[in-house]
This record gives sequence, C-alpha cells and structure tokens, in this order.
Amino acid sequence: MLETHDLTPAKTRLHATFLVFALPALALTTPFGIGAIQAVALLLFAWHFRDGVSTCYRDNWHAVRPLVLAFGAFFLFSLLRMFTDHQPLRTLDGPSRMLFGLACIGVFYYLKPQARYFWLGLCYGTIAAAALAVLQTHAWGMARAEGFTHHAITFGDLALAMGMMAICSLNTAPGLRYLPALALLAGLLASALSGSRGGWLAMLLAAVPLTRNGYKMHGQRMLVALALAALLCVLAYLVPATGVAQRLAEGVSDIQGYFSRGDATTSVGIRLELWKASWLMFMEHPWLGVGRDDFDVALQVLAAKGMLQPSPALGYSSSHNDMLHFLATGGLLDFSLLIAMYVAPLLFFRNMLNAADNGQRPLALAGLVMVLCFIGFGLTDVMFWLMAPKLFYVTMACSLAGMCLFMTRGASQAPRRILVTRTDNIGDVVLTLPIAGWLKQRYPGVHITFLVRGYAAHTVGQCQHVDAVLAVEELPDLARHFRAAGYDTVLLAFPVRRIAMAAWRAGIARRIGTSHRFYHWLTCNRLVRFSRVKSSLHEAQLNFELLRPLGLTAIPPLQEVWPQYGLQAPASAKVDALLGEQGYHLVLHTKSNGNGREWPLEHFTALARLLQAAGDVTIWLTGSAAEGELLAQQAPDLLALPHVNNVCGKLDLRELLSLIGRADGLVASGTGPLHLAAALGRNTLGLFPPIKPIDIARWGALGAHAVNLCAPQACGSCQDKALCRCMAAITPQQVRDVVLGWRTLRRSAA
Repeated sequence: MLETHDLTPAKTRLHATFLVFALPALALTTPFGIGAIQAVALLLFAWHFRDGVSTCYRDNWHAVRPLVLAFGAFFLFSLLRMFTDHQPLRTLDGPSRMLFGLACIGVFYYLKPQARYFWLGLCYGTIAAAALAVLQTHAWGMARAEGFTHHAITFGDLALAMGMMAICSLNTAPGLRYLPALALLAGLLASALSGSRGGWLAMLLAAVPLTRNGYKMHGQRMLVALALAALLCVLAYLVPATGVAQRLAEGVSDIQGYFSRGDATTSVGIRLELWKASWLMFMEHPWLGVGRDDFDVALQVLAAKGMLQPSPALGYSSSHNDMLHFLATGGLLDFSLLIAMYVAPLLFFRNMLNAADNGQRPLALAGLVMVLCFIGFGLTDVMFWLMAPKLFYVTMACSLAGMCLFMTRGASQAPRRILVTRTDNIGDVVLTLPIAGWLKQRYPGVHITFLVRGYAAHTVGQCQHVDAVLAVEELPDLARHFRAAGYDTVLLAFPVRRIAMAAWRAGIARRIGTSHRFYHWLTCNRLVRFSRVKSSLHEAQLNFELLRPLGLTAIPPLQEVWPQYGLQAPASAKVDALLGEQGYHLVLHTKSNGNGREWPLEHFTALARLLQAAGDVTIWLTGSAAEGELLAQQAPDLLALPHVNNVCGKLDLRELLSLIGRADGLVASGTGPLHLAAALGRNTLGLFPPIKPIDIARWGALGAHAVNLCAPQACGSCQDKALCRCMAAITPQQVRDVVLGWRTLRRSAA
C-alpha cells in the first residue's frame, strides 16, 4: 500500500482530526451524534468554500456527480412533492439533511484528514456502543438495547454496520492492532442485545466483499477475523442465554403462522401484513404512490375495503421495508430515487476499490460494506424513513467519498503508469510522441504505454520515450487489460467511446479527455476544455493541453517540442538494397490518402524533370498500392522518368520509416510521412495551403531540418481540394531550390 503525504494546512489539522474521529465515535454514543457532525461540516463547508472546498466538486465532478445527483434529486423531488401533495414543511427535514450531507465530500477532501483517526473513532464508537448496550440490558433492566436512538432495531443495525466497517481497517495502521477485530465483535454483541434480526441478512451481503476484497488487502488475518465472528454467531445460537436461537425460532414460527393461519399479530406476521398492504398500495398508485405522509391513511382505507385483516399492523406508519415503503408512498418515482441512493455510492466505492491503491481501498471497502448493510437492513426495516439511519448513511457515505478522493486525486501523487491512446492516423500519432518525452523529463521514472492501431505499433515502438506499445486490434477486452496493467493515468488523445468506457470500467484513477465529447462527461474525471478549430497552436502543442490535469500547465514553444520526438529509424536490409551506397535520394510522397490538400501531380512531374538535370538525384515515390495505381493512371510521365522509382504499396510502414531515415530528404503535403521525416531529423519540406485550420501554423512539419512552403495568400475560391489553386501556386522551381539547397549543404558537410 502506498503512503500518502499529509498536505493539510496546519490551521485545519485540528478540525480534520476532530471531525474524522468524532464522526463514527459519536454516532451511537451520544443523543446528538451524526446531526452535530453534519452541522459542523456545513459550517466548515461555508467557511472554506473559496479556500479549496469548491475545487473538490469541480476537479472530481465525474466521480462525485452520481452522488450529487442521487441525493440532490431526492431533495428536489421531495420539494416538488411538498407543493403538489400539499405536505407540511417538516416533510423536507429528512431530504434536506440528505442534501446537506453532500457538503461532507468537499469538507473531508479539503481537510485531508488522516484515515487512522477515522478508524480509531470507528473502533472506539462501536466498542462504546456495545458497552452501552450491555449497560442498558444488564444494569438498567431494558429488554432491548437501543442506545440513544430510542429504536432498538436502528441501534442494533447501525452498531453492526460500524463493526463490519471497522474490520476493513486491519493492517492499515500499527496503532490499531486488534481494535478492528474487537470492534467487529462489539458490533455483533450490540446487534444481538438489540434483538434485531434484520442484521443477519446484512451480514451475509457484506461478507462477500469482506471475504473477497478484504483477503486481497489484509491476507489471512481478515479470514481469521471473519471466521472468528462466524464462530461466535454459531455459539450465540447454541447458547440459550443469548436468546438468538429463540428469536430465530420465533421468526420461523411467525412465518408459518402467517401463511397457514393468517396470523398477523406476531412480529414477523405484522411485517408480512404490512408488506402485503404496501404492494396493494403500489398496484393502485404505481407512479406516485399514495403520498409520503399518507401510508397510515391508505392502510385504513385498505382495511375498510376488506383487503386487510384486523391486526396490530393497522397501527403502523411504515412498511418495515425500504423498497416496499418507497413503492407504496412514492410509486416508481420514489423507488427509482431509492435505487439511485443505493447504486451511486455503491459504484463510487467499487471504482475506488478497483483504482490504483493510494491508501483509499480500506475506506472504499468500508463504504461498500456500509451500503450493502443498508440494503440488507432495508429488507426488514425502513432505514430511509427514520432520521437517525438516514443521516448516518448520507454523512458516512459522503465523508468516506471525500477521503477516498483526497487519497486518489488530492494527494498530488506523480503518475507512475500512463496510457496514451491514439488510434487514428500515423501523422497524428507522430505529433503526439513529444508529450512522452516531456513527461519523461518531468517524471523520470514514469512508464508510458501507447495504444495505437496495429499498423502504427512498430513505428511508435521506435520512440525512445515509449516503454510499451499496444495494438488496439489485439485487445478484445480493453478494460480487463487496463485493470491488469495497473495504469493510474490515461490520456485520451484521440477520443474513442469504446476506449473511454474501458478506461472507466477499469477504474483508472486519472482519466483525462477533451470536454468536447459527450461520452467523456460520463467516463472521464479530468476534462480539458480547449478548441482545436479556434486555437492558434500547432497540433503537436495542442496535445500538451491534456497534461494540464497533471499540473503541467505550460505549453512549450515549438522549438522545445520537436526535440522530444525521440524517434529512431529501424534498419532494413530491403531498403539498404534499394538505395545502395551512392547518390542523393529524395522521397516524394505525392498523395495524402484524402486527408489534406495535395500538390498537383503535374508539379511533381515538373519537379522531377528539374531535378533530373542535377544528375545524381534519385527519386522514390511512396504511398499505398491504391495511390500507386492512381499515379499510373494520372501521372504516367512521372513514372516514365529514368531516375524515378515507384515503390508505392511495396513497403510496409516499418520499411517506409527505414527508407525515410536513409533518404536525404522528403517532400510531401500535410500527411504522415512528412511528420515521420521531420521527427527523424531528416531534410523535410511540407507543402501547405494558407487556409486555416490546415495551414502551416497547425500542421507544418516540425524538426531540426524541416521547412514548409505555402502560397502568400489564399485564393478564396477553392471548392475542390483536389484542384486547389493555393497548392498550385507553390511552383516546382521553389521546391527544386529547397532540395538543391539540401544537396549543397550535404556536399559542404562531406
């Protein structure tokens, strides 16, 4: 597990320590507990909002958005229903507390508390709750422990949840030692003394992630602790004095009595009758229910219709089941809000568990366990109808979320494994390579992987700044590979929905993409806002915009960009045999695969004739096989010249890179081979129109020996890019002069 640095300002450390310890420590041991902590959090939220609290929501909006929407929607729809159903203002008390709980995300993110104080508070709070339960049942003569909640089931359920959350802290801090295991046992004890049976179902749900993820984090100690807890549960069942066996037997008898005799006077029989009533309410009012404050009224109406038998159930005001209660009182609308309040934190903590471990995983596991416990509790009680459990849920979930975000994103940790995705054309890929060199300078130990199309993989592998190259076609399950590779940062340099979704599913901690793709708002947690169309930067510089979320906000000038290519030409016996040892070799890449404005073929022919007079210039025509056929049809005179060699379609990209690396120069319009030549440091001439955004300023060749030509001004009437007069305005004589200048410099150097 990685150590995170304490970046908390000195003036807020006391606030952070107190708040993170008191949150769980006071939850069940004081009558004010969670409510007071939420009030303090609200004050701190307002006080530090401009100091940094607000940045939590802005910088981590993708991660916190489901939480904000889930709890915020519950409040907004409650506000709307208050007006439409003519409900009193007090009905907003609970929903407003759910909304206020969201402040804990930003507060705990800003305060950056040390997690060990949370674990200490959780352990001490659970143990103290168990001690209180013992006092109430054995010293004060109470039949069932209820703490300060005045509701035995709520007290037992929350104590059990805290105990199961506490066990997630095994091995996280030396000072805790055996406290987590003791807290788990204390939670079980408090639950047993409360007489609550709903916690048994929650234990089964929470045991799954505790066993699976807890073992990965804490090894055998977690299994031993869980086995010990299970053994104590068995012993509690076997020892009559505990009353566990009696409660279980009563439950089975109650169920049998209800279904065989219709007995709705027992504890379980009352619940079953309430569940039946709730379903009948939902069937009659499926969309909006009978009204949040009208459950008891609807209950009496059903009884008056003879649909319910006379029983103690008619005196209740809730369904004793969260899902059925939401369906009965709020219909499918409220039910969907409940599911959202379950799913949003569940997904958040799952993603934090799958993210690279910066110390947040035990907290994420605790959050996941808490949500599953509440789902289990909600099967036999109304956790979101009662105030205490509702406050506990939202405050604890949001506080844990804030701490997880701080550890994974707010701890200013340098990236260790970066994935750059660029699955488009080779020219675009080449112009992205400089960010690899830039990152290597800032983070010398960083491992950089490029995800590209298969045909470009070998070329990218020739970059000294790239540690690994992946071909997207060879990875059918991208998310699985991303997760296994342990990337902590992904730069979505070329937006692709499938790749962005895979990065999100893999739980990569930093997912950086442009805000101009709607699916990035769903999959990325770092959105960079810039416009390629309106920008005056070169395409290679625009790629540096993606580094802003890493703190690298300066865009380097062009003279600092091209030295970062790090590209090297591979050796090729085939190319060596083609070129031989003597002569001046010039590559002409006449086509652009339709990606840009092209210099007319008759100009290439005229250039070849002009260079023929130089005597020792050998020309190599490159391109795809299809482009070679076009040359044969459209420029037969060019192919007929004795010093011109047509190798279109005869070289793969590796061999083309070798040819460019061996050649003395290359002439092309804005296409991939142009940027390859510039990146290799060869003499390179780019031919461009003076038309934004396809001009030299955006796409010109960058390199130590790269130059670019364009017409002095745009003609303003180019409708057909294949017949661009702006490109035709660049004369063969101008290009010849540049090429012969290269040859002169070569001879001078020799």
